[in-house]
Amino acid sequence: MKFALKSLGAPAVLCALTLSAAPANAAVLICTGANCVSTDGNVLVNKGTGSTVTGSVGGVGLTFTSSTDSTLVGGANGQARVESADGLLNALTFTIQSGYGFESAIFNLSPVPGRARNEATSVFLTYLLSDGTTASITKSVATNGNNWFGIYGDAGEVFTSAGFIANPSTTGIHDMRQVRLGGVGQLAAAVPEPATWTLMLLGFGLIGGAMRSRRKDANVRVSFG
Repeated sequence: MKFALKSLGAPAVLCALTLSAAPANAAVLICTGANCVSTDGNVLVNKGTGSTVTGSVGGVGLTFTSSTDSTLVGGANGQARVESADGLLNALTFTIQSGYGFESAIFNLSPVPGRARNEATSVFLTYLLSDGTTASITKSVATNGNNWFGIYGDAGEVFTSAGFIANPSTTGIHDMRQVRLGGVGQLAAAVPEPATWTLMLLGFGLIGGAMRSRRKDANVRVSFG
């Protein structure tokens, strides 16, 4: 089965890709470092406060939500970051606009300043693939400096959301910032498997045969001598 990301026309940010379904030994990988995975679009976060924060990349929308923090704050003054109103962000997920996907992402989890007692030292990095697969990977985080994480698949997997949950959930970070995505595009309908094509063609053949039989019956003429 194959999936495609349809090009949206932007020459650098959005590209056309044809993606094969991942083999059984394919894996989603997490890397560390500001440029550990290739991305081509900076996420712009809209200023605002509420249960959700919105943003965009190359004209495609993103929504930031949290399962633990009821009030999120979108960074002001051009800073692409999302934090919690209470200063401790326990969890955050960004989800791309329905019908779209991305092949890679990178973001920076900024620690709570001042070495707070409830500062997270590890997180569950979570993701959702376009085929509905979801999972999490545990990673350590530093309590000072930057915590850059990249996410991608080794067989062209397509993601629809990603994020983190603090471990334990009573801890957290200050904010998620500098989110970048790669391989953003529109999801295309799946191409049927060969067996599915065979069944479809067989069905069409049976329908065609039934229609021909009907036409023959309709042409029968009865004559009386």
